Amino acid sequence: MAAKRRPKITRAYHHGDLKDALVRSGLDLLRTEGLAALTLRGVARAAGVSQAAPYRHFADHRALVGAVAEQGFMLLQEAMLVAVRRDTGRMGFKGIAIAYVTFGLENPALYRIMFGAEITREADLPDLRRTGSGVLGFVRQGIEELQRQSLIGPGDAGVMATALWSMLHGLVALALDGQTEGSGLSVAELLAETTRIMMFGMAPRGVTPDVIA
Repeated sequence: MAAKRRPKITRAYHHGDLKDALVRSGLDLLRTEGLAALTLRGVARAAGVSQAAPYRHFADHRALVGAVAEQGFMLLQEAMLVAVRRDTGRMGFKGIAIAYVTFGLENPALYRIMFGAEITREADLPDLRRTGSGVLGFVRQGIEELQRQSLIGPGDAGVMATALWSMLHGLVALALDGQTEGSGLSVAELLAETTRIMMFGMAPRGVTPDVIA
C-alpha cells in the first residue's frame, strides 16, 4: 500500500506579511495533521518559503508555538463575542460557556497548544500573556455586567471568572482525553449541567452560601 501523502498547504503572502502567513500555516497544520506537524520546518514548507525564513520572526519552536497559541486565544475570544452578541443577560453568559467548550472540542490540537506545558511559563512571551489574560478579562467583565443587573450575586468577579474557567477547561480536557465516556452522559449534557451549576449553584433554595461554607 502506498504511503499516505500529507496534504500540501500553501499560503501566498506579501512582503512584510511573512509572520502572519507562518502562523496561519501553523493553524492549518494543527487542524489537518496534529501537534507533531507544528514545526518551524513544517510551517515554512506549508507557507512555501525557505526553511530559514521562519527564523526571521521566531527564534525557536517555543516562539512559534507561542504565536500560534496567541492566535488561538484571539479566535476563542471572537467565538465568545459572537455568543454575547447573539443573546443578552444570563443566556448570553451561558453562550460564552458553550462557545468556550465548543471551540476546545472543535480545535483539539490548537487547544492543547494554548494550554500546553511548553508555554506554561510565558514571561518571555508578553503578547501571548496579554492575549490570554484578555480572554479571562472578557469573562470577568461579563460577570461584572451581570452583577450590575442583579443577575449574579455579589463577589469578586475575577475570582468567579477564574473558577468558571477552571470548570470549563476541566470539561474540555476530560472530554478530549475520553474521560467523560464512562459518565453515561454526552458532552452536551455535561455542559448543560455545568452551566446550570455555574449560574445557579447546587444549594437548595433558601440555603445561602454562608450556610454551606
